[in-house]
Parts: sequence; C-alpha cells; structure tokens
Amino acid sequence: MTSFLRLRKRAAARLRNLKKEVKEFYWGHRVNQDILELRNLVATASLIVECALRRKESRGLHYTLDHPETKDGQCADTVVRRF
Repeated sequence: MTSFLRLRKRAAARLRNLKKEVKEFYWGHRVNQDILELRNLVATASLIVECALRRKESRGLHYTLDHPETKDGQCADTVVRRF
C-alpha cells in the first residue's frame, strides 16, 4: 500500500469520526448556522475523499501517484446525485 493510499484511508477514518461527532452535537444542541456549515463541510470532505479512494486513474487536476496513467475508457460525463 502506498503512502498516498494510507493517507487517503486515514483521512476517511478521521472524517467518519468527525461525522459522528457532528451528528451527536447536531441532535444534542440547538441548531445554528455554524453547526449546519460544519455538517456540510464534513459531508463535502467525505465525498471528496471517497471519490479519491475510488479513483484508479489520473485525470486533469485529479493526479495520483498510485495510478499516474489516464484510462480513456473510464472517461464519462459528470453525474450529479441528490442525497
């Protein structure tokens, strides 16, 4: 396992812990703009790290030393999903 993969996995683990803490705080305290922003930041960071862990190629700004090559067969349109 490369050091970059270990870093991404560690980031994912830390974000899971943050997500749990934010959820506990969210349900245990009065909701305000700061807690909503924190919740959204953690959710966004989690999505970015999850996508980085799944990426098996380099494309544009998404370059990774683990997979430096570009695979044209994996090129697809951007898909936006509602959570």
